[in-house]
Amino acid sequence: MAKIFVKWEGDINFRGFDSDGREVLMDAAAAYGGLDKGIRPMQLMLIALGGCAAIEVGNVLNKMRIPYEQFDVEVEGERAETIPQVFTSISVKFIVKSASLSKEKLDKAIKLGGSYCSAANMIKKSCPIEYTYDLNGTVYKYEEMV
Repeated sequence: MAKIFVKWEGDINFRGFDSDGREVLMDAAAAYGGLDKGIRPMQLMLIALGGCAAIEVGNVLNKMRIPYEQFDVEVEGERAETIPQVFTSISVKFIVKSASLSKEKLDKAIKLGGSYCSAANMIKKSCPIEYTYDLNGTVYKYEEMV
């Protein structure tokens, strides 16, 4: 079971700790009294999704023995205008540079890696996720939802 701890740091700042003691500072928006000292929780959710997707797809590429010079992930989320301001859509874009990687192999890596990404599989139950990727400067839309 995963267990974390969130500690109040004063004002409306909180520090989150994972089960191994690693930490992240969180802060609210100015409208809630935030002082811009930390990451907003909803942005942290997008970071978690991007990190999970990167780890899983990157692991598949590593197992395929495909080297890459760049492997980044950009995540954007649209939020509802009314409270609760949940995400209504999310887009994930992989940015990859590799002389050894074809579009077909990256499609396969995204499909397989996406099936293992716990964050994506949980989020997509309440919000659609669209995937694209930039492979060596050419942008493609990933057609099959993972």
